[in-house]
Amino acid sequence: MSARDLEKREPAPGLGTNPSASPLRIVLVSSEPLYREGIEVALRAPQSLLLLTATSIGDAIVLAQARLAEMAVIDADSCRDAIAMAQALVLTCPHLPIVAVVETATADDVRRALQAGIRGYILKGVEVGEFVRILMSIAQGAFYLPPALGAGLLRQNLRLNGASQENWRPYGLTAREEEILACVARALTNKEVARELHISEKTVKHYMTVIMEKLQVRNRVEAVQKVNACTWMVAG
Repeated sequence: MSARDLEKREPAPGLGTNPSASPLRIVLVSSEPLYREGIEVALRAPQSLLLLTATSIGDAIVLAQARLAEMAVIDADSCRDAIAMAQALVLTCPHLPIVAVVETATADDVRRALQAGIRGYILKGVEVGEFVRILMSIAQGAFYLPPALGAGLLRQNLRLNGASQENWRPYGLTAREEEILACVARALTNKEVARELHISEKTVKHYMTVIMEKLQVRNRVEAVQKVNACTWMVAG
C-alpha cells in the first residue's frame, strides 16, 4: 500500500481513551526487505495495531502530515541513520512518537537518540509480544530504553562534574527512587518493576507516590519527562 493510496483515505482518529476502539496506525520505515516482511507479519497480527509501510522517510513524513500515521518505527543500520531520519520527522511532525529499531546500542547512542526526539530505542531480536507491548506503552506517552542501559544511563547522565554523590541527584531523589524511575522509563508496569527489583508491588507504588510528590507531577509519564529534561540539560 503506497503513501499516495493512503492519502486518499480519511485522516486517522487520535488514540483517545480507548486504544482498542481505534487501532494504532504505525508507519514502518525499513530498507531491508526480509526484516520488513518479518516485522509486518508481527505487527499485523494484533488488532490494536494497523501497519503502514514506507520505503523512505519522505513517505513516512507524508503519512504523518496527513494524520494517517500515529507513530513511526524506523529500522536502521545504525544509531546515526536512525537519528538522521528522526530529525527529519521531528522538523515536520514534532509530536509524532518515533521508535528506532537497531542492532546494537551504547549509552551514548541512546542519549543522542533521545536528544533527537526518539521516544523508544529497541534492539533487534526482541520478542514479538514484548515489541508490541513497548510500542503500545510509547503510544501512551512512555519512553523505552534497552534494559541493560536504562538504569545506568539515567544515573550517568545525572552526574555533575565534580559534584558529590548527594548533590548531583535532581529533585532530591534517592538512589532507589532513581532506580525505580529508570525502570518506569523503560515502560515497565509496577508489577514488572517489583519483579525486576525483588520488592513488593505495594512498595513500588509507595516509591512512585513519593517520586511524583518530589517532582510535583501528576503521573509516571510526566515524572520521566521531567527527569529526562534535567538529564539532557546536565549532559549537554
